[in-house]
Amino acid sequence: MKRLIVLLMIAAMALPCLAKGDWRGIVVDENGEPVAYANVAVLSKTDSTVVCGVVTQEDGSFNIVTSETDGIMMVAMLGYKTVYLAPVDGAVITLCDDSQMLEVAVASAVMPKTKLTGEGLQTNVRGSVLENAGTANDVLAKTPGLIKGQNGLEVIGKGSPMVYINGRRVSDASELDRLQSNEIQSVEVITNPGAQYDATVRAVVRIRTIRRQGDGFGFNLNASDAQSLRWAKGNDPFGALNLNYRTGGLDFFGGINYARNTSRQDSYLEKQTCGRTVAGEDWLFENKGTLLNEYIGSTLYGNAGVNWQMADNHFLGGKVEWGRHLSYSVHTEVNDNVFENGVLTDRLNTLSNDTMGERIPCNLGANVYYNGLAAGKLGIDVNLDYYGTDDSSKSVSSEASEMTHDAAISSASNNTGRMYAAKAVLSYPIWKGQLQAGTEETFSRRTDNYKVKGIDIPSSEASVKEDNIAVFASYGCHIPGVGQLSAGARYEYVHYAYEDAVTPANNLSRNYGNWFPNVSYAGVIGAQSQTPVQIMMNYSTKTSRPHYGNLSSAIRYNSRYIWQSGNSQLQPELSHNIGLTAVWKFVTMMVNYSRTDNAIVTWSSPYGDEGVVLVKPRNIETPFRMMAAYVNLTPAVGPWSINYTLGILPQWFTINAPDPREESGIRVTAFNNKPIFFAQLFNTFTAKGGWQFELGGVFMSPGYSRNLYMSNWNINLSAAVQKTLLSDGSLVLRFEGEDLTRTAHFNTASDFGSHTIVQTNLMDTQRVKLSVRYSFNTVQSKYRGTGAGADSKARM
Repeated sequence: MKRLIVLLMIAAMALPCLAKGDWRGIVVDENGEPVAYANVAVLSKTDSTVVCGVVTQEDGSFNIVTSETDGIMMVAMLGYKTVYLAPVDGAVITLCDDSQMLEVAVASAVMPKTKLTGEGLQTNVRGSVLENAGTANDVLAKTPGLIKGQNGLEVIGKGSPMVYINGRRVSDASELDRLQSNEIQSVEVITNPGAQYDATVRAVVRIRTIRRQGDGFGFNLNASDAQSLRWAKGNDPFGALNLNYRTGGLDFFGGINYARNTSRQDSYLEKQTCGRTVAGEDWLFENKGTLLNEYIGSTLYGNAGVNWQMADNHFLGGKVEWGRHLSYSVHTEVNDNVFENGVLTDRLNTLSNDTMGERIPCNLGANVYYNGLAAGKLGIDVNLDYYGTDDSSKSVSSEASEMTHDAAISSASNNTGRMYAAKAVLSYPIWKGQLQAGTEETFSRRTDNYKVKGIDIPSSEASVKEDNIAVFASYGCHIPGVGQLSAGARYEYVHYAYEDAVTPANNLSRNYGNWFPNVSYAGVIGAQSQTPVQIMMNYSTKTSRPHYGNLSSAIRYNSRYIWQSGNSQLQPELSHNIGLTAVWKFVTMMVNYSRTDNAIVTWSSPYGDEGVVLVKPRNIETPFRMMAAYVNLTPAVGPWSINYTLGILPQWFTINAPDPREESGIRVTAFNNKPIFFAQLFNTFTAKGGWQFELGGVFMSPGYSRNLYMSNWNINLSAAVQKTLLSDGSLVLRFEGEDLTRTAHFNTASDFGSHTIVQTNLMDTQRVKLSVRYSFNTVQSKYRGTGAGADSKARM
C-alpha cells in the first residue's frame, strides 16, 4: 500500500501544476469519430528527432506542452496513414485508413471492417450490419476472433475474455445484454494483453461506444422474453432501465435490471469404476442411468455512479454496483442401476432440491478513480476497488433403493468473500512512444462453512487468505516505416494461506513470485501497394490460479456414488503463448500456440472400495499443448453480407492415470490426434425500410478438449428478423430463434484411468425470443474508472 500512497501523493501534487498546453487538438477518423491512443509527437525541424509526445485520450484529445516553437507534428496510429503537419493549437486532425475500402454497395449497411491496432483486432460496428445485431452479446458472437463455445463466448484458443466498455471492466455479465448494438462504435479483441493486466488475463475484449454530444437527460429501455420450445417452465423474461444525466462537467448515471434464467439438462450416463482390494482381488462397479437437472432463478441488479470533469484532462468519479438473488431452485433426479462385478446390486432413485439458505445471496462492488494528465505529459490513473459476496444454500436429498437401504441427506453451505484492491498507473511520452509503469495490490479473504447430515462426511470451516502485490512496466512506440513495437513485464508476489478449523491437517501456506513478460510487433507488408497486408506477432507468459471454491478440501455430497471436493494442494498454471495474425482486405488469419505447465483438470477417482467416486481438481505433471488456427471472411455481395469463420483446435496432451489393472499401477492416457474443427457461418440480408434478416449456424466437430472427448457434432442453427422504427432508429423490434434443429448439445467421454464416464446430453437450448429496445436522448457515460483486482473478482 505504500507504493499506492506515494502515487496518490504524486497525483495530488500534480493538480496545482496544471498548465495549458502550447498545442492542443483532437484526432478523429474519416467518420469524425475520435481515435484513442494515437501517437502525437513534435519533431525537431533540424534533425527530425522527437522533442516530446503524448498519446490521445479516449475522446481523441491531446495536450502537448513544449518549448519547441517551430517543429513538425507527427500523428501516427497503426491502421491509419501517418500525418505530418505544422503544429496548430486547437487543430482537428483527421486520420485516413491505410487499407483499401470495400467498394461494395448494400441496401443499408456494409460488413464490419477489421484491422490490426498493434494490440489486437479491431472491428468497426457502426455503419455495418452488426449495428443492428441486437445486444452487445449478439455483436460479440459475430465478431472475428470470438466463438460461442460450451462455456459461452470465448476468444478462439484463449478461453473466456475480460470485457471492458470504454475502459471500465464489466463485472456484471448482464451489462452485455443491456448494451445495445447501435450504441457500439467498435470492438477490439486483444489476444496478447499487456503488463498492465493481471497475469491471469489471457484475452481482453474492449468495447467502445459511440461518442454522444451535448448535455441533458437520456434513458434506454430494453425488454425481452425468451421461451423454450421443449419445456414450459423455460421462460426467461428480462428488463433493464438505464438513466443518464449530463450537465457541464458532471455526469450522473444509474440503472437497474431484472432477469429470470432457466436451464434444463437431460442426460444418460454409463460409469465404470475399478479397483483392487487389500487381498489383491479386482472389483468393478458400473452405474447406468439417467440424470435430469432443472434450474430456475431470478436476480435483481443495480448500479449508480458519477463522473466529474474537474478541468481539462482531469477526471474524478465513483460507482457502486449491487446484486441479489430473488429466487433460486435446482431440482435433480438421478436413476441408477448399479452393478458389482457384472451382477445387479441396486436400483436407486435420488431426488435432490437445492434452495437459498439462511442468507439471501448477494454481492456489492464499488470503484473510485482519478484519471488525469499533469503538466501536459504525465498521465495518472488511480483506481480503488471493493468487492464482497455472500452466498448461502441448502440441499435436501432423498434416496430410495429397491434392493438396499433408503437414505435422507441434508447439507448447508455458507460462504463469504471480500476483496480490496488498488491500482495506480503512470504514463509518460519518451522518444517515439510511451512508457507506462504502475502497481496493483489485491487483498482477498474468503470463508467456506459446510455441514452435512445423514452420512459420515466431516464438516468444514475453512478460510482462504490471498495477498497479491504486483509491479509492471511497458513501453510501446510507432516507428515510421517499421511498425509498432511494444514490450512489457509484470512481477507478481502472492501469499496464500488456507486454514480448516475442523481438519487442521489440511492447513497450508504458500508464497509465489513470478515474472510475466510480453512482447509484440505490428506492421504492414506492401504498404505502398493497393492491397497491403497487416501483420502482428506476439509472445506472452500467463498464469491461471484456481477458483477459491476449488481450494476447499471439504467433501460435498452429490449422490450415493458421487462425492465432490476441492483441492487445497492445487498449484497455479503457467502458460507460454505465441501468436501470429494477418489481415488482407476482408480476410483475417490467426494462429496461436500455447504450452501450459501444471494444467488444472477435473479428475475422478475411486474413494474407498464401495463404488464411490470422488471428483476433484488436480494438476497434471505433463505439459498441455494446444494450437488454434482460423480464417475469417467478411465479404459483401449487394444486400447479402457474409461473416464466415473456419478453424481447427488441435492439442497434445498425455496423462499418467492411476489404474490398478495395470502391472505398474499407471496407464498412459492420450488426448491427441482428434482436433476439433469448427465453423461459424453468419448471413445477413438488409432491406429498405429498416428490415434486417439473419440466418446462421455454429458447427463443431467431435474432438478432444483437454481431458474430455466431445463425441458428437454440435450444430446450432439460428435465424432472426428485425425491424427498426422511428425516424432516428430509436425503437427496434427483434424476433429470433436458437437451436432450430435441436442439435446444439455436447456428448462427452472421459477416461480417468480407474474411472470412465460416457455421457449423452440433451440441453434446453431450442428457444424463441422477442425483444424491444428503445432509446431516448442517450448520451455516453464519461466514466473512466478501469478497476482493480479483476482476477480476484472473477474467482469469487
